[in-house]
Amino acid sequence: MFRVKHNSDYSVHYKARLVIKAYEQTEFGETYTPVARLTTFRILIALAAQLGWKIHQMDVNTAFLNPVVNDLVFMALPEGIEWLHPGALPGGVCRLKKALYRLKEAPRRWFSDINRFLQSQGFIPSSCDANLYISSSHKVILLLYVDDILLASCNPSAIATVKQLLVN
Repeated sequence: MFRVKHNSDYSVHYKARLVIKAYEQTEFGETYTPVARLTTFRILIALAAQLGWKIHQMDVNTAFLNPVVNDLVFMALPEGIEWLHPGALPGGVCRLKKALYRLKEAPRRWFSDINRFLQSQGFIPSSCDANLYISSSHKVILLLYVDDILLASCNPSAIATVKQLLVN
């Protein structure tokens, strides 16, 4: 995918992003990904407002590029790759080792990875909403919404600690 971007000083720069053609994807694994309920979000905001807690929001920019692809997933090489990679054949394919944007199972793989990581750090998923996590050791409530994270706590240093865990 190619895009022309305009900077604030009216200069132009070009961006390229390798994406998979999801409309051509014929076979794929499990794609269902739990999403936080709107009522859970509203209750968390109301609870934080009532108790005077701090809330921080984080966006994971490369969430769907981080998961490892264990299945056999192939994609056609994009046009122009022949001159970048001399051994590549026109119309060839490559096997994905990591997820790409628009891969149908990328959100599911991201959720699986972040869920495993959060539980290894002592966060316990709620039985009411799979995207709500509570950490008694950090004293933080965490809510996932696709690739956005809300952190709520009465202790700002606890939020900073969890943010540092997530960044690393």
